[in-house]
Amino acid sequence: MTEKYTPEELLEKEIAQNEREHDHHNPTAAAMTNHIIANQGILNVKLHQYHWYVKGPNFFSLHEKFEELYNENSKYYDEIAERLIASGAKPASTTEEYMKYSLVSEAAQDKYMSAEKMVGNLVDDFRITRDLAIRTIRLAQNEKDDVLEDMMINYKNYLDKTIWMLQAFLNKSALKGEEEE
Repeated sequence: MTEKYTPEELLEKEIAQNEREHDHHNPTAAAMTNHIIANQGILNVKLHQYHWYVKGPNFFSLHEKFEELYNENSKYYDEIAERLIASGAKPASTTEEYMKYSLVSEAAQDKYMSAEKMVGNLVDDFRITRDLAIRTIRLAQNEKDDVLEDMMINYKNYLDKTIWMLQAFLNKSALKGEEEE
């Protein structure tokens, strides 16, 4: 089927589909999921940076934890993107798309942050991504996409647990810093 279209024509079709799905007045589960995938793409870079550059008395534990987090991130990243493809959607797959759709960010100077600041930034990033997962769950329910709904519930559970553990490292309660405590 794709042989009758050039790569440029296929990309134009994909861009048109993404624009329809990313109507901010009427978002789809696929659009919300693409924001999650973009966050995961940026988090992959950030987690590697933190893994390589963390310093201080918690180096060994955090070096190992950051590696564990980027491995978990990669697992969910792949599973969620493949679910989008299986449902006929197009997951973000380029740095350009990640920058466009991500709600988290990374920067070169972050490698010089304290270990505690790195962990605090990850708590914020995981909370942003968790909130997207909650919206995706609701949209998937409305769209009767049981598979995506289940996948996002599982992913949200992972994010909740990770937030709790990172907060515990910072000697804070799991909900400390949430808008509604």
